Amino acid sequence: MRGAPEGTRFLLPGEARTRGRLLDELRRLYDGWGYEPVGVPALEIYDPDHPRARQAFKLTDRDNDLLALRSDFTPALAQLVSFHFPRSLHGEAPARLQYSGEVWHAINPDLARIREFTQVGIELVGVSNARADAELIHLARESVRVAGLVPRVEVGNPGFVRALLSEANVPEALQPALGDAIDRKDLSTVEALLQSGNLGEQHRQALLQVADLYGDFGVLEQARRIAPWESTIAELDRLEGILEQFEDPSELLLELGMARRLSYYTGMTFRAYTPDFGQPLLGGGRYDGALLKAAAGFSIGVERLLSARLEVQAEETPLVLCADDVLARRLRRAGVRVVRGLTGDSGEELASEALQVGAHYYVAGGRVYAAGEDSRELERLRELLAQ
Repeated sequence: MRGAPEGTRFLLPGEARTRGRLLDELRRLYDGWGYEPVGVPALEIYDPDHPRARQAFKLTDRDNDLLALRSDFTPALAQLVSFHFPRSLHGEAPARLQYSGEVWHAINPDLARIREFTQVGIELVGVSNARADAELIHLARESVRVAGLVPRVEVGNPGFVRALLSEANVPEALQPALGDAIDRKDLSTVEALLQSGNLGEQHRQALLQVADLYGDFGVLEQARRIAPWESTIAELDRLEGILEQFEDPSELLLELGMARRLSYYTGMTFRAYTPDFGQPLLGGGRYDGALLKAAAGFSIGVERLLSARLEVQAEETPLVLCADDVLARRLRRAGVRVVRGLTGDSGEELASEALQVGAHYYVAGGRVYAAGEDSRELERLRELLAQ
């Protein structure tokens, strides 16, 4: 047996159960805000213009048509909206959609990265304003909280950097690389790229300082002093309008140097973190005009979210072994996990089988017994059985 391909993995029962519970909790969260579940194919027609075309696993069908495994949900969701939500497509009514499923990236697994992972996310289509942006940031924050973690959401607006680049007359060919360098806070690369342009000193200083515009809402005033032009002020005002939608902004921070994918994101972007875990748990933003006329959303890598939990293993629910089907049904109706006894009916046989299958308790002669030393749930189970 060769096992799983590199960059993929098997899930054992405890981990699979924890993962399933987290997925259920996220779905309930989004459902409570009116986000309807949808699904898209895992197999797609290969598109060289797809945002992740270079990471796609490619394959051919029997007619030699080039196909790809799903590497990102958003393009497929844009197609779904185009075909099935015409009112949202034309801005006549918002569509709130949620999704979950596997995605595959053809990357080098030697770099400690996985190639198959689960993605969960939401999209708000057909409306573009501060209230819609704030709704997504609210849900990003609550998604981290659902996982049992303390959220910290960094909010930016690539439009601010884009306006600054335009004010400075930075050549369009340089703007993507310069935006990426600012996003990474790679000042040496920023300085090197600025050498190739004929920039005024005020513009140059503003571009060098934008990567450090990070912190509480006071950063907005600092940014207005550094970049006092009409177009940059308009983008800062736009971001401030989103922040005004929050009654409690204590878990929000501003990151005005957030400038990745300048040609894709058109409005606010955000990344969510939790203390003592260095990688982002989710990310997203507004991408009006990139795939849809008005749309914004975010996605979560479930495996990363699970790895960041303070305790990855969920609180274990008791498992009961029972050979009496009537009593087993009674316990299951009360929410107890019950495995059916298969080897015998005597107390000794049931006790032995319970240990073999990992059950915490067993039912013999109409009464519940502890299979091991842990008897914390014993009285509650006995009360349920007596009802």
